[in-house]
Amino acid sequence: MSKTFGSIWRKADFHVHTPYSALLNNYGDDFDNYVQQLFKTAIEKKIHIIGITDYFTIEGYKKIRLEYLAQPEKMKMLFSAQEIEKIKKILVLPNIEFRLNKIIQINKIRDGKKISTENGRVNMHVIFSDEVSITKIEENFLHDLKFIYEADVEEKDKFRPLKLNNLIELGDRLKEEQPNFLGSALQVGMTNAVVDDRDINNILTGNNTFKNKYLIVIPADEDLTEIAWNSQEHLTRKVLLSRAHAFFSSNPNTIQFALGKKSEGLESFLKEFKSLKPCLWGSDAHDFEKLFEPDKARYCWVKADATFEGIRQILFEPEDRVFIGEQPELFKRIVSAKGKYLKSLKISAIPEYKENKGKWFSSFELPLGLELSVIIGNKGKGKSALADIIGLLGNAHVDRKDFSFLNQEKFCQKGYAENFEGSLTWFDNSVNSKNLNELVDLSDIERVKYIPQAYLEKLCNGEDTKFKDEINKVVFSRLDDTDKLGRKSFDDLEKYSSELINQQIELEIGKLNLLNKEILILENKKKIEYKTVLENNKRSRQLDLDNLKKAKDQLIIVKNPEEDPNLSVEQKNKLENISRISNEINRLEGEIKSVQDNLRNQKISHTDLDALLKEINYQKQYFDNWTNEKKNTFDHFQIDIEKTIQLTIDTSIIQHQIKQFTKEIQVSESLISPISVINDGVEISLAFQLNQHLLNKTQIGVELEKPYREYQEYLNQIKDFELKEKEVLGDEFTPGTLLFFTTELEYLENSLLTELEKQIKKRNEALSRIFDLKQQIQLIYNKMKGAITYVLKEFADGQNITIETSFKLDKLFHIRFFEFVNRYGDFYQNGDEYLNELINKFNFNNIDDIIGFVTELFNGKLFIKDGRQGDFYNFLFSMDYLKPEYDLRLNNKSLNQLSPGEKGGLLLIFYLVLDKDNKPLIIDQPEDNLDNQSVAEILVPYIKRAKKFRQIIMVTHNPNLAIVSDAEQIIYMNIDKENDHSISFDAGSIEDKTINNHIVNILEGKMKAFDNRRVKYRTHL
Repeated sequence: MSKTFGSIWRKADFHVHTPYSALLNNYGDDFDNYVQQLFKTAIEKKIHIIGITDYFTIEGYKKIRLEYLAQPEKMKMLFSAQEIEKIKKILVLPNIEFRLNKIIQINKIRDGKKISTENGRVNMHVIFSDEVSITKIEENFLHDLKFIYEADVEEKDKFRPLKLNNLIELGDRLKEEQPNFLGSALQVGMTNAVVDDRDINNILTGNNTFKNKYLIVIPADEDLTEIAWNSQEHLTRKVLLSRAHAFFSSNPNTIQFALGKKSEGLESFLKEFKSLKPCLWGSDAHDFEKLFEPDKARYCWVKADATFEGIRQILFEPEDRVFIGEQPELFKRIVSAKGKYLKSLKISAIPEYKENKGKWFSSFELPLGLELSVIIGNKGKGKSALADIIGLLGNAHVDRKDFSFLNQEKFCQKGYAENFEGSLTWFDNSVNSKNLNELVDLSDIERVKYIPQAYLEKLCNGEDTKFKDEINKVVFSRLDDTDKLGRKSFDDLEKYSSELINQQIELEIGKLNLLNKEILILENKKKIEYKTVLENNKRSRQLDLDNLKKAKDQLIIVKNPEEDPNLSVEQKNKLENISRISNEINRLEGEIKSVQDNLRNQKISHTDLDALLKEINYQKQYFDNWTNEKKNTFDHFQIDIEKTIQLTIDTSIIQHQIKQFTKEIQVSESLISPISVINDGVEISLAFQLNQHLLNKTQIGVELEKPYREYQEYLNQIKDFELKEKEVLGDEFTPGTLLFFTTELEYLENSLLTELEKQIKKRNEALSRIFDLKQQIQLIYNKMKGAITYVLKEFADGQNITIETSFKLDKLFHIRFFEFVNRYGDFYQNGDEYLNELINKFNFNNIDDIIGFVTELFNGKLFIKDGRQGDFYNFLFSMDYLKPEYDLRLNNKSLNQLSPGEKGGLLLIFYLVLDKDNKPLIIDQPEDNLDNQSVAEILVPYIKRAKKFRQIIMVTHNPNLAIVSDAEQIIYMNIDKENDHSISFDAGSIEDKTINNHIVNILEGKMKAFDNRRVKYRTHL
């Protein structure tokens, strides 16, 4: 069970050393005193997360964990009972600080300015989850790392495992050889020992024990924007930074750099450094005075549960979940506006209630998150009930008829709501209480803004004149350029309503681009130059084959020494061994070839099935969106949509086969693995066995006497010639072989033109499908025409209002066109005029004319720039330049455009961003009034922006919305109708395991939302 505020800002110090940090220890040797000071100071400074740091070891962490935290009696000797309870809530993590074998130039910074540049070794920190055992960290990680211990002329370097005793031995040896070394043997050993970051990475990534259980953090407090990125250290530095999950830095410029904000663009940064990097920080304390006190009060705050999984959330939201400074802005806002933030909701039955109508809300007390709280749950499980109750208690000025739970048809029937009372507690400790059957007092202050689903629907459907007023303000008065999402016109906003069709268009364009590739290949094959190359290569390969046969025929035949009656037993045994090994080699080579063929087919089948599954899921999504869009129409005519239209999809067989092919691929790859693969004590790698046999054969061959070696060499030559002949002959599928060239020439002669015509026909069909989809965008506007025209006619007081739709070429079409086409031939000198004449000949609202336009282009003298033919085909046939225009006209004058989707979107933008009131905002299922594109591009970014300035509570039936909005708190509601309508809840963060399971269950076990968050910033998690 989880009943928390969710993800809250917690102060962390990821870099605190212990007395075991031999390179610098100013704590003294009294470890009891160190532990006392550590935790008492942590409690005093309100630290929730500590990274216990030592060089090359986890000795300090191990001692704290095993000899203190795991020893209740010991803890009682050092701390009070109250202190122990607080210590239990502190997350203690092992942080191992390594010195790498890399030296780079480091800029020394003081007061934000570079004061010097010096060479220095790079340090790397590995922070492990507290769930990884100490034994596994030591035995499966540290002891597998090696450091160079000694070297000699023409001898291999000597390495030692990274163990404490080996570091001491290194120090002893160095002190003996160089008396100038001062300090303990361990200190000298640690000073000189270095490890390779590649070894660190390979061990961590190669052991599933550590998967998602560690963070690699690179110190980078220098200003990374000031570094010379064109120096010889470029690749070394880039590899280190790319490999890191996070940086240790409090430098403001470096923090911005790590978030990709100093690059040309996000994609550019991700391409170069693989992921955005959250910046962590710590005190780097080596003495008590420094404990949890970083320079310049640059404290590290993470918005997460005090768990390692909570910390990992910063990888997915590196900007919004990490703050370095005195305190996050949220704390300041709450201090200045405590009366604007809800603390908790409490609902209870009145004393007289006997539960004759059900248990409902009994002892219901919910803590409320400070930023974004999202209420989820299955249908009919009390999500909207919670929103209604908060709206009522906060005195939101909403008509009870718009409540979906607290209305006369549902909970406000006699005997229900009247038996329950609720209260809202605010951070200023004020309380608002009401009986749930009471009405909103419109004469009193509205402490929360509530947008019930029914109210929003009425506004979006134009059923209330308030909508006309609000949209008028938003579009014509309230919105400035910055509030239009960076768009120049309302035309840009209306594109949100066409998201699903645009997805289909993108899918068709993807198919068309593949056809263009195939057509381009076929057109290149049609060229005489290609045929000439094939004929020359065929002759060359035939000559190679003839020469091999001649050379084989000219070999001097060597008689088999085995026929010699005087053959020694020893030589005879060796020859028999070679013969046996040769047979085994031939067998293994045949089996490997068979496995490779199977593996190719298995991978093709796996890819085809995976693509099929994605296509089915896409079609299912299209069907669901379509039924949601049409539901109101069906309801209007009192037709049950579920009985009228049903779609049954069962992908279990496909998923089963994908799993089977995955297993088969793993088995096949194991069989041809060049390294040893042991299964139940048996070597299963055929390639490894083959290499062993080849080595054995070579070794035995060396031991043969000269006649026998010569005979074996003769046999090897014969086999070598046969293999080369087979390689030259090849097959029809292997490029560069005789049969390949022969088959390709036959294809050119007999099938090429037919295949090319077939592909061109397919491309024209794809062109038609794309055009049809674009026409559907026009149909969307036409379907909106009735409702919009009705409302606007009333608004316009009898003015002439019409809606027209048409396709027009993008203004940049000419520029784009000549990016691909040379101004030669038909386009010589007056190219723009000729192109305009060609365009004006055709009607781009007709697919036949579009095909005619393309055909006439290619029938003329068209010279495409070198290397741009494929790009030109994609540009021309995708018709991305063909834009549907939706003109809402008043007295034949163009107006800003409107659509039902934009109505809801713009209205929500008003409430979320433009509304200057900072009272809590409660929204009930906003996604029901928006298409998917509007949800993704309007709702989510504005929610994320708005929650920084006001408390938001949102109800949704789609947990994906909670995930992509990075909700701080998720509230899972449930009504147990089998248990007398008992209402319960769980509340916590996204990373909370209980909440996590609820989300996955609602998503029918799919981890799509979580995966999307990973893809957003990290492709390798």
